Amino acid sequence: MIIAISAALLVAYAVIWTQVSSFDVGRSDFTAFYVGGTLLREGHTGDLYSQAVQQQLHSALIAPDPEANLPFVNTPVAAALVLPSTLLPLHAAYRLWSLLELAVLILALALAVRSVEWPSGTPRVWQAAAGAAALAGVGTWTMFVQAQWTPLLALGLVLAYRSWKRGHMATGAALLVVSAGIAKPHLALGLLAFLLGWRRRRVIFGALAGGAALLVASLALVGPSGIAGFVSILASSTTRWALSTMVSFIGVVGSVFGDGLAAHLVGLVASLLACAAAVWLGTRVRRDPSRLDIALVGAAVLSLVASPHAYPDDLVMLAPALVIGVAAAARRVGSTAPLTLSSPVAIAFGAWALISVAACVDLIDAATFPPGQLAGWALVIAAAVTCIATAQNQEHAGVPRLRVAGLGGVQTRS
Repeated sequence: MIIAISAALLVAYAVIWTQVSSFDVGRSDFTAFYVGGTLLREGHTGDLYSQAVQQQLHSALIAPDPEANLPFVNTPVAAALVLPSTLLPLHAAYRLWSLLELAVLILALALAVRSVEWPSGTPRVWQAAAGAAALAGVGTWTMFVQAQWTPLLALGLVLAYRSWKRGHMATGAALLVVSAGIAKPHLALGLLAFLLGWRRRRVIFGALAGGAALLVASLALVGPSGIAGFVSILASSTTRWALSTMVSFIGVVGSVFGDGLAAHLVGLVASLLACAAAVWLGTRVRRDPSRLDIALVGAAVLSLVASPHAYPDDLVMLAPALVIGVAAAARRVGSTAPLTLSSPVAIAFGAWALISVAACVDLIDAATFPPGQLAGWALVIAAAVTCIATAQNQEHAGVPRLRVAGLGGVQTRS
């Protein structure tokens, strides 16, 4: 049933994508990426983030549409990655980039399914169901239509998880920071807080090395003046969009308080609380490495809750987290075959469905349904569930505890 519903949704997403018009392509998020890549290809380094320069190219690309400039606010490394696609016309580049991002998401989920620890006897159909449900979330639809970057962060999350499970602590942290830092650093606040709470020296070193590598690459691409322009346009972009349209908890705040100073202050407090919870999850993993899977899921959800800027396409960063969460839930059920929708597994799938349905409702009614944006509340509920599950840590009850290289302490194996 799960696979059939997911397949139907994916077919619907593909049909919608084929119907995207030239007009809609011009107004998609990808147009901003295309502008950034084109300007870098044409030698604009110090003025890559000049809104006047961007506006001129953007207007020419979407003419005769008079829509205002959608600024390129991603890192210089992101501009370098999208640069090869700018050798194609805008519409062809949009189609190519959409397919590439979908392929990255599929790769992330395939790696997640293969990397998690499934209890012995778990039928492959349940592994496929977890991957299919993760791929069919509403975030995939909006990501595919907008040709957005977020699958790169999803892939980075999986690669970090694989590295940590194999004992490569610094490598995992570096991969996570680099993948987030390329285009979506604001989505990684909670994940960085989780790393701080974990307080493993190699993890912190890896994160710092990843950040340093991004900075060096950015300086090589655009120089100090380009970096200054990036910081300036990033700061000005925080008030460009209505808060009530976002899926992170700032969307709930914006629905209640509007877009004024009070809303930003309340949103800041909410983000700090979410990051504090992520730090707590990290401390739990430090004390007991067997908590890593479900704690990482919680940190990813809290990271999206804490984000000051997040739209439905950003929900795909949680797709691998669903696979990790379903496997953890299956381990709590036990290794009996065949696996069924018993309580922990149902909760994992149910939380994912709740987030997707809430985001769909927000898209349909423009967040006018009380109490404002529903996706933010759904994410808070999912985060609370993962925090409770991390605290209980019953997934390996009664199973011998074994030492796992690299994670420190002990880890259980079913």
